[in-house]
Amino acid sequence: MKSDRDRSVRLLWEAPVEPTRGPKAALSQSRVVEAAIEVADAEGVEALTMRRVAETLGFTTMSLYRHVPGKSELLDLMVDAVWGETEHTPRGPWRAGLEFFARQMWAMYRAHPWMLQLTASRRMPGPQAMTRQDAAYAVVSELGLATEEIVAVATAVSHFVVGVGRTMADRVQAERETGVSEEDWWNGREALWEHFTPDRLPMMTHIWNSGGFERMLDDFEFGLARVLDGLAVFIETEDRPLVRPQTCL
Repeated sequence: MKSDRDRSVRLLWEAPVEPTRGPKAALSQSRVVEAAIEVADAEGVEALTMRRVAETLGFTTMSLYRHVPGKSELLDLMVDAVWGETEHTPRGPWRAGLEFFARQMWAMYRAHPWMLQLTASRRMPGPQAMTRQDAAYAVVSELGLATEEIVAVATAVSHFVVGVGRTMADRVQAERETGVSEEDWWNGREALWEHFTPDRLPMMTHIWNSGGFERMLDDFEFGLARVLDGLAVFIETEDRPLVRPQTCL
């Protein structure tokens, strides 16, 4: 009997067999995945159930299981389908390529913030996600780095995007649950601002009084530029030592 992981691999990497004769099926794996993405986009991934997807499609819950074995496999298919909305990173200068890769990820997470509420480390990767990652590695490979450094450079960029994206996703979820926007929530914290005094919080009070918190720089734009600046220093350093993970004794 195949494990859940084997089933996800088969569903992701092997095209579903469509009947060659007779009328086209009213329900298909792709339709189930599309409907599930619509539910997650509109209501959040916490609202996603096989029954909810079936209601959206106008079919019974049992009919979905003919195309997708369960919710875990459905989530794997949804994630890979969303990755399929992004473009492959083109070959070219490493910095422009990694910036393109980061912006594609950022656009994906902004369109589908629920993806950042999933545990990515244990999701089965599919062909759409892997081909995008492969293209990012290809851009970095032209720098002549060691293979482990290629992985580390591309990963540093993707980890930055995920980190900023999770903050954004948390805000989206909080607004959905409370009906209160991030700005309105902070504007309603008058009792907190009373404690912003020079003797207790001198630097924060200075920033507050000078309007620094009202002219916040864009988290994504500022952070991405700094990450790429740091990678440039690493890449341009000659005879750099290879940093390897320490093993626990």
